Amino acid sequence: MSFILLTVDVEDWFQVENLRPHFPLNSWDSCKLRVEGNTHVLLNLFDRFHVLATFFVLGWIAERCPGLVKEIKIRGHEVASHGYGHQLCYELSFSELKEDLYRSKSLLEDITGQPVYGYRAPSFSITQGLLDLLKELGYRYDSSYNDFSIHSRYGKMDSIRERFLNGRLNEENSFTELPISNLKLGGKSIPWGGGGYFRLWPFWLFKLGVVQILRRREYYLLYCHPWEFDPDQPRVDGMRLDRRFRHYVNLAGTSDRMSSFLTSFRQHEFITCSRFLNL
Repeated sequence: MSFILLTVDVEDWFQVENLRPHFPLNSWDSCKLRVEGNTHVLLNLFDRFHVLATFFVLGWIAERCPGLVKEIKIRGHEVASHGYGHQLCYELSFSELKEDLYRSKSLLEDITGQPVYGYRAPSFSITQGLLDLLKELGYRYDSSYNDFSIHSRYGKMDSIRERFLNGRLNEENSFTELPISNLKLGGKSIPWGGGGYFRLWPFWLFKLGVVQILRRREYYLLYCHPWEFDPDQPRVDGMRLDRRFRHYVNLAGTSDRMSSFLTSFRQHEFITCSRFLNL
């Protein structure tokens, strides 16, 4: 049987890396939170289709919306960490990164009363130092490796690519790397794991790509963000044209597209990352 791993990076519209020049961390408290309503759109959609997902929650959000974190847990989903301040891992010092990882994990565990096992780096900014710290701090898996190498922000760890077995890498101490699912064509990696690419590709084409991935691997991992289900979010002036396009393309159709995705792959089991790794 093949599995679908639905994952949600719980961050708000102003916390996206493309908007950081406009909304630095010290300005976030002055921004209107929209994440609760948008996350409930996803929770209700997942309830309707009886599927489970893993929610990688930003610590900054968890501090201000603990009820949302509890609601995710109550509905049967997995709560994992997206770090605290959505800063790129390779831009933090060793001590800063360790504090970010520890702080977010502790916050989420205090709110849910359960261990947090998973982590995803902001903008997939994976490094070897990050993986070492995750193991040290008691995380059991990471889902930050994205082998679409053209994107400048993604962490560059191509040396581990050849070590993946059936799409995942198991290391010492039962630690596992669950990479983003991309399509392989002619030796090249085509972005197919979600985000803006889920909104960009025609759905019939996106569906064909997912089918191809599932034929080759035991799972397909999709990522999305609550703000992608919010076509009414504020429009920010002064963005670079490419970043503006990636952020706002087809927001009005994301909910319908996700419904079509869940319908199209209903014969597969939708499972949280932790449950998948425990099979």
